[in-house]
Amino acid sequence: MLAKQVRHINDVLNYVYGTEPLRLSGVDTCIAESWRRCVHRHGLNPEEMKEALILPDSRLREHQEAIGDFTDIARYGLQALWKQIRDMGYVVLVADADGVVVDSLSSDSGRLAWKQAGLYLGALWHERQNGTSAVGMVLETGEPAVVHRNDHFDATHIGLSCTAAPVFDSQNRLRAVLDVSALTPVAAKQSQYWVLQLVKHFAALIETAAFIRNHKQDWLIRLGHAAEFLDVTPEYLLAVNDEGNITGANHAFHQWFARHAGKSGQTLIGNGFERLFGQSLPELCGIQNRRPTLCFDGLTLFVGITPPPRKPAAPSRNSTPLPPELAKLCSPDSRFNQTLQRVAGLADTQVPVLINGETGSGKELLARAIHLSGNRADKPFIAVNCAAIPENLIESELYGYAPGSFSGADRKGKTGLIQAADGGTLFLDEIGDMPLYLQSRLLRVLSEREVMPVGSIHAVKVDIRIIAATHHDLQANIAAGKFREDLYYRLNGLNVVLPSLRERDDFDYALQTVLRHVARNNGLTPKPVSAEAMNVMRRHRWPGNIRQLANALEVALHSAKGAQIQPEDLPDYLYAQNRPSENPSALTEQTQNSKAILQDPPSLQNALQAAGGCVSRLARDLGVSRMTVYRYLKKSCPR
Repeated sequence: MLAKQVRHINDVLNYVYGTEPLRLSGVDTCIAESWRRCVHRHGLNPEEMKEALILPDSRLREHQEAIGDFTDIARYGLQALWKQIRDMGYVVLVADADGVVVDSLSSDSGRLAWKQAGLYLGALWHERQNGTSAVGMVLETGEPAVVHRNDHFDATHIGLSCTAAPVFDSQNRLRAVLDVSALTPVAAKQSQYWVLQLVKHFAALIETAAFIRNHKQDWLIRLGHAAEFLDVTPEYLLAVNDEGNITGANHAFHQWFARHAGKSGQTLIGNGFERLFGQSLPELCGIQNRRPTLCFDGLTLFVGITPPPRKPAAPSRNSTPLPPELAKLCSPDSRFNQTLQRVAGLADTQVPVLINGETGSGKELLARAIHLSGNRADKPFIAVNCAAIPENLIESELYGYAPGSFSGADRKGKTGLIQAADGGTLFLDEIGDMPLYLQSRLLRVLSEREVMPVGSIHAVKVDIRIIAATHHDLQANIAAGKFREDLYYRLNGLNVVLPSLRERDDFDYALQTVLRHVARNNGLTPKPVSAEAMNVMRRHRWPGNIRQLANALEVALHSAKGAQIQPEDLPDYLYAQNRPSENPSALTEQTQNSKAILQDPPSLQNALQAAGGCVSRLARDLGVSRMTVYRYLKKSCPR
């Protein structure tokens, strides 16, 4: 037996050192490659035997604390696995991404032997330290491994038979390694492959449990080739946030995505679910009487969807309801409501407010609502767009000027906007665009509460509340020397981050509010928005935010001829793809066929069935938009 092991090791070493090809049928290529790494990358000597390295308790605790949330989730899986193999001389180990054993289950008998062999808490198993081992190989390759007896690089571990599998987190980072090892002799390496399947199974269960725990506030998407097993053992898992962006996926889906979509240069995390699959979550949730499917790169997957738990409204610090002007800025159960509670608590103070938000997101609306909610509501609200006033006029516009202070000046002088806001609120929009030389003068206004008109030698006292807003990152501007740091801290009393329209968790509420406002301003009666049109608008990214939404709804209100706003009433950039031509002579043969299918309900249903029930695939086959297919489906199946 010893002679056979020596020949085995010599053959592997000949391959490792490049003198001969690997010709042993009993040596896996992955084992030989690990030996090669040990020699050439890690500089290890197979003739040098090393005892197992056990970290001191203080360092072990550091590793355990760093991965404590994971091991808490994994513990039940470890115990279930241990019950199945405890009578066969195995120990169950969990190592972290550094190769340190942070949890273990073993029999009480032979505990000293387990420790001497390194199958113990605090043991370090890494290829660069211990040579070829199951844990070390998993850390190097990310693949499951069986390292049986003399497969080990270090002869100290020749008696061990080890089987390990990786556990990945939802960002596809190797989080831990699940290992099952035997100290007592195990007959043949082939006998360990059933253990490998067991370890891989429990590693997948632990990975799934951790995934669900870490994404409990997201939409959980289960994907698989068999609808019957989706709710039991889904092949793929995705997590999607309320904005429709992918926040996590299990390792199997990361691998699948790399094979099918990685070649196109797309990234997975942060990608839009609808952008990737061509269907939105609301569409999938609305499918009834059958299991929804997704189509991608020629592959059809069945889908199971679990929405996140309804977020309860956070208890208010102030039991008083929001002032009406603030309350109408978002729905009662929106997360932004919590921010407005803080704003309302400062409405009657002079604490400055700095609003950060994208262009068009409603910064002035919020500023005006703050003003109208406080004790200055009956005093002036003066809004100044610092980016819109020409630089050579901004000083005189803000501070005013004395009579005859410069050529062309009004003989009576002029009251500046700051002084005009006396007793009320001064709203400085796009403060990040204010010229640097004027920022020092504004700082004096804030600190001294007085303004010096251009050409005057007398300062005028002012009583103003300052609210500023910007779409810039002012701290980045400070670092670039474009904004005064002392002014930033004067303005940033309460910082309010205004969500963009695409980030809002109450999009439907915002749309209805803007719709009523637009209708009132145009003397029109608000019309309800059809479900199809609503889906079109939900899917749009709205780079122009509330301002863009208002323009789109104004177009829709003027265009809508029926009782509801339909997708075709929206601006062309929202709904213009592949409208069926009304001129039959201009239609190509393909378009004529598509139109015939769409207008014949039985043909349309047959085409949908042939497309696997996937509306996106049918739309591509017919050369029309998804919304066109939905319209005709609705006509063919009236409720």
